[in-house]
Amino acid sequence: METTTAPWWMKGNFAPITDELTIDRLPVEGTIPSALQGSYIRNGFNPPGNVPLHWFFGAGMLHGLQFDDGVVSYRNRYVRTPFLERDLDMFGAVADLRYSPANTNIVGHAGRLMALEETHFPWLVDAELDTIGSFDFDGGLTTAMTAHPKICPTTGELLFFGYQFLSEPFLTYYRVDAAGRLVQKEVIDIPQPVMMHDFTITENYAIFLDLSIMYDAATMRFGFDRSAPARVGVLPRNGSASEIRWFEVAPCAVFHVMNSYEDGERIIIQTSRSEGMMEHGLGDISEQGSLHQWTIDLAAGTISETPLDDRPGDFPRIDDRLLGSRARYGYLAQLLVGPSPDFGPEVYRYDLERGAVEVHDLGGVGTHAFEPVFVPAGSDSGEDEGFVLVLSHDDATTTTRLNVIDTTDFSGPPVARVTLPRRIPFGAHGNWFPA
Repeated sequence: METTTAPWWMKGNFAPITDELTIDRLPVEGTIPSALQGSYIRNGFNPPGNVPLHWFFGAGMLHGLQFDDGVVSYRNRYVRTPFLERDLDMFGAVADLRYSPANTNIVGHAGRLMALEETHFPWLVDAELDTIGSFDFDGGLTTAMTAHPKICPTTGELLFFGYQFLSEPFLTYYRVDAAGRLVQKEVIDIPQPVMMHDFTITENYAIFLDLSIMYDAATMRFGFDRSAPARVGVLPRNGSASEIRWFEVAPCAVFHVMNSYEDGERIIIQTSRSEGMMEHGLGDISEQGSLHQWTIDLAAGTISETPLDDRPGDFPRIDDRLLGSRARYGYLAQLLVGPSPDFGPEVYRYDLERGAVEVHDLGGVGTHAFEPVFVPAGSDSGEDEGFVLVLSHDDATTTTRLNVIDTTDFSGPPVARVTLPRRIPFGAHGNWFPA
């Protein structure tokens, strides 16, 4: 499928792979830590035939690595939705919420494993990555579901939103209890449709990003609009939509939030923020993000912004056990400016208390790091005790590996490297699922 005239998302390691494999044992360099018992599963874009309009529109393919007493096995499977079976373009499939590419994230909650994409219903898969079917929370979900829901580590609740761009409501907030029952739905009034890829939570609030990537009905495309107001909305997690408060910020784009937490009457939000994105169309990513912090003073009704680092990066993560509360450490993948996403070889570990950064270089020029995922060394271990799992791709050998980095020696060599049976295309998000 790769030709000289193909768009960038069909070339190199962006290009799709063509088969589904099951491999019982993969070669391991080093020693897999005994704490790693479970599965790392990631999702990504893998068009089966036709060339999609954009990287984002490829059908979803799951890649699973199972860790069992030092032995690592692998399987990959398409999420078998109507989108895959008909090889549809995304914009031809927005009217039916079941027609999802299911290509962006994979999340587990209340015994359900959900493959997610932000403009349709979730799709359930089983532990073998075989597709079960679409899911709408027994009829309670009436809009799309974000690919970035949040699981509260304290309550066990699943909090998420859905945005729509062809009809109102443009934004809806949902809360699902720890047992998986949808218990709250709030329609939030925003003036026009926006691309809202991520949001964030704290102990008491859900926080929405009504920013500058707008939908243009005339062109049927999203694009960056510097004239449109950009704002951050703060809603009590169990409150009504009428209680939301908006705080205006400079025009910007945010795809992914690292974390947020409350500090007295202040809310701290740490995020990868860009000055602009998609300003000249969906394929334009010419202004890449870097780590920033917003501070909302609820008492004063103000918001301020502080750059935390100027390294270009995205796919921020923390120890998920601290989601919504103060976390000392955060992780970011290097993502360089260019006509296409250019994943660099570096992964960053931020000490958010000291303002220090550690760098792990996975191989220098020609090596590309995927999203870092933190796994604690044990259920009671500190956030400074654990491992970062990160895929890397080597252009020279076309080899993809999973690297296991010990956070107590973050800049040192990986304690283990697992060589995959073939390359894994650059994609979206993954998570660790303990055994």
